[in-house]
Amino acid sequence: MTTRQVLVSLFAGVWVGALIVADWNPIAATALTMDWLVEVVRSPFDAKFILLILFMGAGAAFIYRSGGVLALQRWIGDRVNNARESQILAWLIGVFIFFDSYTSTVVTGNATRELAQENHSSREMHAYVLDSTTSPVTTFGPVSNWIGFQVSMIVAGFEAAEFTAAQLDVTAFGLFLQSIPWNIYCFMAFFMVGFIALTQRFFGPMLDAEWRARSTGKTIDEDATPLSDVSADVGEPSEKNPSLVNFFVPILALLVVGLVSMWWLGGGYRPGVGVATAFQETDVALGLLYGAFAFMVTGFAGALVYRTMDLEEASDTIIDGFKTMNIAIAIIVLAWAIGLAAERVGTAQFIVDTMVGSGVPGSFLPLIIFIAAMFVAFTTGTSWGTMAILTPLAIPLGYRLVGPSILPVLVGVLFSGAIWGDHSSPISDTTVMSSIFAGSDHIDHVTTQIPFAGTAAGVTIVVLVLFGLGLQSAYIALPLAFVLTLVAVLALNKFDANRKGLPEVMPTAEQIESDAFDVERVNNGEADANEGSYDFLSLVPVVAVVVVVAYLALVFAFATLGG
Repeated sequence: MTTRQVLVSLFAGVWVGALIVADWNPIAATALTMDWLVEVVRSPFDAKFILLILFMGAGAAFIYRSGGVLALQRWIGDRVNNARESQILAWLIGVFIFFDSYTSTVVTGNATRELAQENHSSREMHAYVLDSTTSPVTTFGPVSNWIGFQVSMIVAGFEAAEFTAAQLDVTAFGLFLQSIPWNIYCFMAFFMVGFIALTQRFFGPMLDAEWRARSTGKTIDEDATPLSDVSADVGEPSEKNPSLVNFFVPILALLVVGLVSMWWLGGGYRPGVGVATAFQETDVALGLLYGAFAFMVTGFAGALVYRTMDLEEASDTIIDGFKTMNIAIAIIVLAWAIGLAAERVGTAQFIVDTMVGSGVPGSFLPLIIFIAAMFVAFTTGTSWGTMAILTPLAIPLGYRLVGPSILPVLVGVLFSGAIWGDHSSPISDTTVMSSIFAGSDHIDHVTTQIPFAGTAAGVTIVVLVLFGLGLQSAYIALPLAFVLTLVAVLALNKFDANRKGLPEVMPTAEQIESDAFDVERVNNGEADANEGSYDFLSLVPVVAVVVVVAYLALVFAFATLGG
């Protein structure tokens, strides 16, 4: 909280843990810290995961540099006619980039930024769509580096609880799959992005930002300072022969090779081994690594086949793609190390003993874990660091207080709370990146997103209170959360729009320029009965809804493999 520097803070946490173990000898503590860093990097799972991250970065760099994103932008540019459609499009592309949150922000932001500004969508809204689509989508997968990291955290939780997958009768990956329906905040955050974009019903500071953009054409506030675009780190797209093949084929290769590899490594090819069993028994890190390698190689081949790059440029793109993941790898390694430090000093056992002796009702433990994850992630700015700190505490605590049945719930709400903090914290790396690639003022992005993130978190808290009171079925809790979110958005939109004298349904810039709207009257705070009107059966919203429904069906089919 003091330094606002995630890497320095995580390292300090590891070093303090080593200092305790080393009997307060600072020299020995420094040496032990190095030993711990080497230990986590040498772990077979972690080593695979680091290579996976690098290959993901290289593959994403090829998608962008080879002109795949440019081809996509040109293909869809003529089909986007207003701010609403540009927002829906950003949400839709974010669904396709489900394998890495950084990549999703970079690719989606660059592909849609100019369209958003041309159609008078505020940069604050563009940043919100980027930020609140990336993490929820990548945390579910079905193939992403987030899944590999989250499974590694569950493994750390098993080790802290001192039980094995065989004793629990479920693997770490199987437990992750079971936790997906309880990742309520992420579902609500993702749903809110689409619902608000489709209906154009805003509230809070975002309502003012959108009215400013539509009525004046100023997509950013006059006093705002947009963050610089770091496209130079990714590379400029090739104009030689941009093709949609270079966008879709690498992603398809990642998905197919990743899923087939996990199925194969889990023994799915053997007689009598079902799909669910194969995915529970698989080596998830190795399967994802194979998929990421196919992602990179396909991008490399596409760049050469379509002659968008020569061999030297393609080779440089691999290295530049690796470079984009340097910060991510540093955070990951330190997150693993702080989890190891917490294990060595006995943090988990201390927390478990304290909570068990305090008489806290086990049914309210998910609510406590969710709030704790929110706090830690908000103050540190890292969802992965939060997962590393809390997962080794939550799993043994839940196992001792309640039993194995509550572990999927705890894992789901812990990941939820960590991502809420990531969305709301001004020092979060993904929040900063969303501001950068939307061209938004960073503080304006944070202040306009927090009311939306707070709404989704509030709904999650209500559902977890009900869980504590006995509503313990995900098949009831999750649909209830969707209904509560919808009601909350509509109520807050109506209240805030009426309070400010602004339209409940934000009109397009063209509608505002027509005689139907008296802009000066509205700007003076006088109510105007006119509202925007939209065709819900036009191409962009229809395609978006179909794709999102298909994606969610895939996610829930994926989740059933854990059963």
